[in-house]
Amino acid sequence: MLQFYFLAVLLNVMAGLILVYAADFTRGTSLGAPADGMADDMDAGDAATGEPADEEDDRLFAHESFMNDSLFRLVVGILAVFSGVLLFVSPVQDDAPVVGDLVPALACICGGAALLLEFYANKLSTEIRLPFFLQTVMVTGRRYLGVFCIIAGIVHFIFPRVMFL
Repeated sequence: MLQFYFLAVLLNVMAGLILVYAADFTRGTSLGAPADGMADDMDAGDAATGEPADEEDDRLFAHESFMNDSLFRLVVGILAVFSGVLLFVSPVQDDAPVVGDLVPALACICGGAALLLEFYANKLSTEIRLPFFLQTVMVTGRRYLGVFCIIAGIVHFIFPRVMFL
């Protein structure tokens, strides 16, 4: 169905932009603490000058914008997971079921799940313990996951009938 195809492309790119450029809401939570002493390389500061990273995020969407609204992120996360599941069920125009849209569906589900996890970690007062793999992919490597979502959305838009894309 073409509506889910376009929705998946749009939500992949939106979730990717949020994960890459918007402020990280997990920094003040138990999820934001580096696991086993591992620190996020991108937040370690400027390696060339040796200056520490600023407390203030100076990324593209880091200041007051709709990308930092927690309700907006919740809606994008829910819609991304929903459209990712629907891509498995309803392939794009006579494509192979399940594997026809495998990469964009997985990117949509993972990107949406990362946004939902970030939302709940920010809202809950209790500590959340994740397995090491999920902590590494969805919290520590959120920017890499965002880049994966953006690439999956763009490639899926350009090549709609290619197997796995």
